[in-house]
Amino acid sequence: MSFRTLYDSPLVATLLPCVASAVVIALAQRKRGLVRAYGTVFGAAIAADAFLNGAWSPVKPGTAWATAVAVFFVIFGDFRYFVVLQEGLHTAHKLVRAAAWAFVVPVTSQLVRWRFPRIEHDERSTFLLYELLFFALAGAIDVLLVGRARDVRLARAATRFELLQYGTWIAADVGLVLTAHDVFYLVRIAANLLYYVAFVPVMMRLLERRETA
Repeated sequence: MSFRTLYDSPLVATLLPCVASAVVIALAQRKRGLVRAYGTVFGAAIAADAFLNGAWSPVKPGTAWATAVAVFFVIFGDFRYFVVLQEGLHTAHKLVRAAAWAFVVPVTSQLVRWRFPRIEHDERSTFLLYELLFFALAGAIDVLLVGRARDVRLARAATRFELLQYGTWIAADVGLVLTAHDVFYLVRIAANLLYYVAFVPVMMRLLERRETA
């Protein structure tokens, strides 16, 4: 079996994230406050993402609904990080600020795609553009904002995880663009596991550690 076949398998792309999300949601019910809410809401969201954007989705590919679903979950997926970042920064109106931050890369990416139609019509280039923009944003946040956070440890750990996740995606897609070698689908699987399986429990642990510190 090639890594591309494994990458495309609904068992890996859909079933595994859904099972992991069910476990996370169950564990979240044993927590309190923000940790419980975070695990419940984002655990359910990532399962919905994996299902509705996967091979078993009832949404017909290539339709306006498919595009809307994909865009929504991209933004909501990044929103998860900004919720934790705002907890670390300890700013007012945290959810509003987190939502605003979550739109920065999608809007910028779309503007670039309109300017360069070749990117817009190439899926791999679209992925890579988004990943590079988000990696740059997270890097700027790490350098410029994290050091001023009320909870530096929380903000830094969340941001470094985000950099690891997007950096892994970038490595995979650069490799696929330059060589198209099958092994880079394995790297993409690793990045997807960080995003779909590891992200929510890691952030829950960071938030819980902050609450018990």
